[in-house]
Amino acid sequence: MQVRLLNKKEKQELVARIKSEFPNLKLDLSLKTVVREVKNEKIALYILEGLAAFAKVDDTFLPILVETLNKNVLDSMPSVIIDMGAIPHIANGADVMRPGIVALEGEFKEGEFVVVRDEKHKKPIAVGKALDNSENVMEAKRGKVVTNLHYVGDKVWKFCAEAISRYYNV
Repeated sequence: MQVRLLNKKEKQELVARIKSEFPNLKLDLSLKTVVREVKNEKIALYILEGLAAFAKVDDTFLPILVETLNKNVLDSMPSVIIDMGAIPHIANGADVMRPGIVALEGEFKEGEFVVVRDEKHKKPIAVGKALDNSENVMEAKRGKVVTNLHYVGDKVWKFCAEAISRYYNV
């Protein structure tokens, strides 16, 4: 694992990319924000001190599922609430299917990032991309609704948890 601080140009590029991919995100992302990059050969974790954390995998930025660092980011995103029976499947990487959805929080369009949460505790268990807009999702009776990109226990989650515990004592 390598750890380094981003320089001004790299911060500008990162902030611009985050703002473009997460337009609903309400964070004060400035160039004064300290940004650390922790990476291995496949995953880069960007920690914006006191604000947020994102993982970059295959040129895709994902908000990580560590609430101690990312609660404000995850709470600002639209959510798909799933029933408790769907959790083991989602936690093994399955995509979200319409029958497992009990509610939606917030509106989203096709291709936007959404947080998948359990219905009992509202804990985030996955981040994915919507395959349709929120109106059509609730009208549908069956089919795939969200592509699962990052879930609790996956390689990204394990890498982020290890990096955070090693370098940040969270």
